[in-house]
Amino acid sequence: MVKIKDIGRAECKFLSRELEAVIQQTVNKYGLTASYATGRYGGHTATFSFKLDVPERAEKAANNHALALGAKFEVGYTFTQNGERFKVTGFNTRRRKYPVSAEDVRNGKEYKFTVAAINRNIEIAELFEKSRAKDKVTA
Repeated sequence: MVKIKDIGRAECKFLSRELEAVIQQTVNKYGLTASYATGRYGGHTATFSFKLDVPERAEKAANNHALALGAKFEVGYTFTQNGERFKVTGFNTRRRKYPVSAEDVRNGKEYKFTVAAINRNIEIAELFEKSRAKDKVTA
């Protein structure tokens, strides 16, 4: 085990992942989920913040936000944008322009989207399906 002499960005990234795993193990016993929220560092100190959620209530609240924002989709919806697949992970109503949080299915990186962009994606997919269904009937 390596001793840390100074706390910088790299050390914070490493420590936050390790701490998140340990905290997640602990809160799993109580049916909660934990996720890293923020961290600050400087020389010899670091402060980490973690978010704890009750999964069922968090998803229900997020889906209520979706309805309020006019979304035609819920948390967990998977869509394709610019050839990449994304999965909706939540909604942040404090972000007016980009309230939808989604992660890239391939690498897990988090991105922000507008509700309109994903709704448009759904409409295009529905039109495509209707056109395929017509082609099957006429063929």
